[in-house]
Amino acid sequence: MNIVLASGSPRRKQLLEEAGVRFRVMPSDADEALDEELQADPERAASALADRKAGFVVQQILAVEGPLAEPALVIGADTMVVLDGAVFGKPHSASEGKGMLRKLSGRTHQVITGVAVWLVAPGDEGKVSMSHKVFSDTSNVTFKCLSDETIDTYLKKGESYDKAGAYAIQGEGRALVESYEGPYDNIVGLPVEHLLEMFPPLRSGM
Repeated sequence: MNIVLASGSPRRKQLLEEAGVRFRVMPSDADEALDEELQADPERAASALADRKAGFVVQQILAVEGPLAEPALVIGADTMVVLDGAVFGKPHSASEGKGMLRKLSGRTHQVITGVAVWLVAPGDEGKVSMSHKVFSDTSNVTFKCLSDETIDTYLKKGESYDKAGAYAIQGEGRALVESYEGPYDNIVGLPVEHLLEMFPPLRSGM
């Protein structure tokens, strides 16, 4: 089984490696724009973006690598931080990151990760068969009450800028968190345990 992670995220890569899955990485350049309908439904939006990312890489594999010699299982994922229905993306500046952390301070927010898995298998006469499934997991994260000094000190550590919600629970951002409920790996960026339960073929690559 040729297992492909359709993401350049080092966090997702590490989670799969720690689970013992053997895979290769093909980052996706899928369009991540959301229309108003999806923006109003973060759970569906995360799943839709995960599906786009995986589908983009499937098309790359078929276009660039030619006829499949073995089945390919492609994993796409997208993680969103949501507070009161508003989606917090990756901050583009220190001031934007500070604004996000101020809003999260002392509050409970949701971390939603959508996951899409495409199975592409070789068929007769060079044809391929394709199927896919999509799911999402949600974890609740409660922040401590954060002073501006604490926020500024954290932002200076530099780990905020490629993280949804401007923090990384697996890094220095753990100090900002009071508690959490739900899968920890989902908060980091990929609910691996759920993934392995739903897609046993992944275990064949372990």
